[in-house]
Amino acid sequence: MSVQIQSFDVLSSDRIHTLKGVLVIPEGEIKGIFHLVHGMCEYIGRYDALFSALANEGYLCCGYDHLGHGKTACGPEELGFIAHRDGWKILVNDVEVFERAVTQQYPGKPVFLMGHSMGSFIVRLAAETLGDRIEKLIICGTGGPNPASPAGLLAADLVRLFKGEKHRSTLINQLAFGAYNKHFEGNTDYEWLTNDRAVINRYIADPFCHYLFTVSGMHDLVKLNARSNRAKWADSFRKDLPILLISGRDDPVGDYGKGVETVYRKLRAAGHTAVTLKLYDGCRHEIHNDRCREEMLRDLLQFIES
Repeated sequence: MSVQIQSFDVLSSDRIHTLKGVLVIPEGEIKGIFHLVHGMCEYIGRYDALFSALANEGYLCCGYDHLGHGKTACGPEELGFIAHRDGWKILVNDVEVFERAVTQQYPGKPVFLMGHSMGSFIVRLAAETLGDRIEKLIICGTGGPNPASPAGLLAADLVRLFKGEKHRSTLINQLAFGAYNKHFEGNTDYEWLTNDRAVINRYIADPFCHYLFTVSGMHDLVKLNARSNRAKWADSFRKDLPILLISGRDDPVGDYGKGVETVYRKLRAAGHTAVTLKLYDGCRHEIHNDRCREEMLRDLLQFIES
């Protein structure tokens, strides 16, 4: 099946930036809208293969580069910087802004919302206001509560106070992510992403991936994690929303499965009736770019179509 690719730009909820988005439109009848929210230090173009595969199955796929990411950032100096204040809230609000713009163009189609990594924390919070507008929720590469979050917020705020909100701290980056690679062999800092060496090499060579977050951006990231893992989160949206939790069992973001299992248990304990969890053995953070990519695609389609 042939697909049509269109740019789709939407004004951000910050009322300043334009979210640079894309629509991948299938030939023939559209079964539904697959809206993907990408992760930290990447951009929506890294999901071209997944979008093409789903579009070939009849789903219109869409997404955009976050504030401080990809083509939405107004130059290299904005990469990793979200906003002067409450950037995490803007990231969450932008999900609804973009979703409404797409569904206005394609009304009456069910929306399947997926977030990966940082995007998983964003969609977990977006579900609180979007729960009645989405058909199903896919949470990919997420993490559970981080006891170091308060210290991380304090460290980011202190550095921001003395060096400015756009300072890029190698120390804070090391504290946040330095342990991620220690379980894996290799000569880069990114073996934790995937078993696929070609994907790692492309990531390192890509200026839209290989940069440090600003200290204010790190504050927003920690805030997203903390808010999506707060005690009342699982009670904050409708209990019958079908949810698929997927992650690599070797993903350090999910504490090698333990953090993802914690999220699953909290949802079940809160009374969510349609939650499914799957961990992919031997796979790391980017399961859509790992050796399980075809299995993950089959599971995704089965979940969407069931």
